[in-house]
Amino acid sequence: DNLYEVALWSDMLKVEGDELFYAYMVDNQAIVIPETIDAIRALTGTISSAEESIAKTDAALGIGLLTETLGQR
Repeated sequence: DNLYEVALWSDMLKVEGDELFYAYMVDNQAIVIPETIDAIRALTGTISSAEESIAKTDAALGIGLLTETLGQR
């Protein structure tokens, strides 16, 4: 499956003194695909509200589901 969000795993975190070291993974397409979908909607006028378009795109791509699921633990 595709993940359209930045993934940060807890086992890849390290704290030394007052510094935090981490690695995160994000597919380059994860950033441009949602924005492209919203841009197409804006150009075609199918949805006039940016917030509505973003919400529709996020729902269609499952953006935010991982955060919501982890937050319910």
